[in-house]
Amino acid sequence: MQRKMMALAVSMCLFLAPRAFGQSDAQSGTSSADSSLETLNISSKPNLPRGKSMPYLPGDYRESITVDGMVRTYLLHIPYAYNARKDYPLVLGFHGGGGTGAKFAQQTDFRVYADKEGFIAVFPDGIEHNWNDGRDSTDAYELGVNDVKFVRILVEHLKSKLRIDAFRVYAAGVSNGGFFSHRLGCEAADIFTAIGVDVAAMPTNMVSKCNPVKPVSLVAIQGTVDPFIPINGGDTKHKTLGIGDGGLTESAWRTMELWASKNGCRARPVITKLPARVHDGTSVTGYEYKNCRGDSAMNYYIVDGMGHNWPPNEPGREKERIVGPTSKNIDATKVFWEFFEHLQKRNKYYNPPREHVPRIRRTY
Repeated sequence: MQRKMMALAVSMCLFLAPRAFGQSDAQSGTSSADSSLETLNISSKPNLPRGKSMPYLPGDYRESITVDGMVRTYLLHIPYAYNARKDYPLVLGFHGGGGTGAKFAQQTDFRVYADKEGFIAVFPDGIEHNWNDGRDSTDAYELGVNDVKFVRILVEHLKSKLRIDAFRVYAAGVSNGGFFSHRLGCEAADIFTAIGVDVAAMPTNMVSKCNPVKPVSLVAIQGTVDPFIPINGGDTKHKTLGIGDGGLTESAWRTMELWASKNGCRARPVITKLPARVHDGTSVTGYEYKNCRGDSAMNYYIVDGMGHNWPPNEPGREKERIVGPTSKNIDATKVFWEFFEHLQKRNKYYNPPREHVPRIRRTY
């Protein structure tokens, strides 16, 4: 327990820290009413019949739903120039262990991209600040929290209130939220077109359970000197401090192979060394899989010299001793959104055959 509390404190420092670039709330897409995201409490608007739009204005809303007797909270961001008569992509952002949805939104700038590119963004909060991510080692797992069920109900809830394009729903997560995004790809492929994963690989416990009902596109970033998530797989406790939730992960290479197999990619990846933007001791190699089933795609970026960070954010000198260095040679938010955007442009007129998106009858 003492180690878990220490791990939570470290995670809070890493993933709750303000962005390094000092951007104000106004710049990051927060409405004027949202000067303090941590104290903002706007209750959910009443539901309208399914398919009807809600009279939302651009900005941030604190909302909640109840699942399995637990109140589940989330931050909803409505983009600038929102038009209630058109359908929007939806990006769900999942924080790391010890984090919150609001701080993940602040850390990643997804709201800025939402305003610029025109998508709805949602940042849920995990129970006890973490997710039941498939490693079978987090507090949420020990409490028996069904986070996949929560996300399914949340997405349906949002569809009942907002015009959301069902073929453009994406997940993006960091660390614990990244592991959970892999789990969502495995267990909720009927909802998600693609997942974006930073500093996390496939949980070993999920390998035999991962049976997506359709291809799920993947974009991922992993660092070679991550002290929590070993690039070659293994235990996910800090390699020297012994803190963290633990649980086994597959290597980056095995994770690529697994998703390539699930997506029916027929060729080996095209490997490209990306040009350096700055000389900070890191370098990026991209692995791109093509010719995948269902027009899916896979881009995996291995960042040599990067630790446990959301690049290019700086962890600060003291935190860097725990999490390792960041990289200025890749921008996770930009890479993830451009990958999602490329998919939606490529699939703009693609209407998947009914058998590719099976109707799933679920009992909980």
